[in-house]
Amino acid sequence: MSKLIKKVFPLIITFIISISIALLIGEFAIRLFYPQVTSPVQFFYDEKLGGMVPVPNQTGFKNYPGVYYYEYKNNDIGMRDNRKVSDYKKYPYKILCLGDSFTYGWGVNDNETFARILEKKINKDSVAVLNAGVSGAGTDYALRFFQVRGKELSPNTVIYFYFDNDINDNKANAYFHIENDTIKLNEQNSYATINALKKNKLVQNKIYNWLSSNSQLFGLIRYNVGLMWNKKVSEANKASETNSESKTNSKLPDNRGIDTTRNTAKQEKTDPAKQKSQLLPEDPLYHTYKYLSALEIATKKQGVNFFVFYIPAHTSLEEYQKSGTIGVENALNNYCRQNQIKFFSFSNEIEKVKNPIESLYLPVDYHWNKKGHSLAGNYLYQTLKQENIIP
Repeated sequence: MSKLIKKVFPLIITFIISISIALLIGEFAIRLFYPQVTSPVQFFYDEKLGGMVPVPNQTGFKNYPGVYYYEYKNNDIGMRDNRKVSDYKKYPYKILCLGDSFTYGWGVNDNETFARILEKKINKDSVAVLNAGVSGAGTDYALRFFQVRGKELSPNTVIYFYFDNDINDNKANAYFHIENDTIKLNEQNSYATINALKKNKLVQNKIYNWLSSNSQLFGLIRYNVGLMWNKKVSEANKASETNSESKTNSKLPDNRGIDTTRNTAKQEKTDPAKQKSQLLPEDPLYHTYKYLSALEIATKKQGVNFFVFYIPAHTSLEEYQKSGTIGVENALNNYCRQNQIKFFSFSNEIEKVKNPIESLYLPVDYHWNKKGHSLAGNYLYQTLKQENIIP
């Protein structure tokens, strides 16, 4: 036995040393030639919401070498804020910002997000601006968040920030699916939900978080595994939507039984110029329109002001520079106007800046940089003041 140990032990040590050297070489090569993002686990599956949110009560960072480094603080429900939900009760007036990574402030520090800049410019102890942005979220997330958290947060004004890739997020059926022109909540026992709950365990795994925060090689592996996982989730959601079409007993929660078509006989007779066009499922923005109208109705039911702000991607700015218009922006503007939803866009303000893409957007993933958020915060303040929203 001792001879076997003496023979095998050196081989084991040699194997461990070889693996360690290979990993170190890989880490060095990745850092030198293909830098990766490092950060702790940033997302957590919220069972109440039925989707991913920033990890609650987390103080963390995200580092993309040569592009950005920023630190963040999330509160007890994953909103980007150092105030707890219970702290919001002391503010008589609250503005709730819903959107994706642009709203959350990907690439900038807490005090540099346009939500925080807006609150600073208002500069009143009675007003709080709440940042409920979530990376990768669409209009469906905004609707679901308000349905679940609207009464708890009790905002006076809700602003939804639409970004160009929301059109794809809304088709992913992350929270809902649309059946026979009706919005229905996804089942909680889906493949996506079960795997998301398993993934929550990584938040508490110290070794995983250390590797994720410090190793760029691990970051590359994690990124590619994440892509494969997201693909499986998307396929599972599509399968769920197909299966749900054969069921007749699916029911919406009470706050979901709403008419999003908004056409009435009275409107058709008295104001033909403002008649609403029928929504067609083959329209690329069909899901967006349905969720947008449902969100507007939900806010109206709660007596809340509702606004939509359009955030152009750098590719949309290139489209604007060539043709003088942005197709998605025009479509959203027309729909909002037809449905009495107040719509605004950052496009015109951005185009006033010299070399806007280079000046306002990050050079790699093209989120807004500090200047971009500053411009957005100033425009928000001016617009809300003109709309008599700021008390």
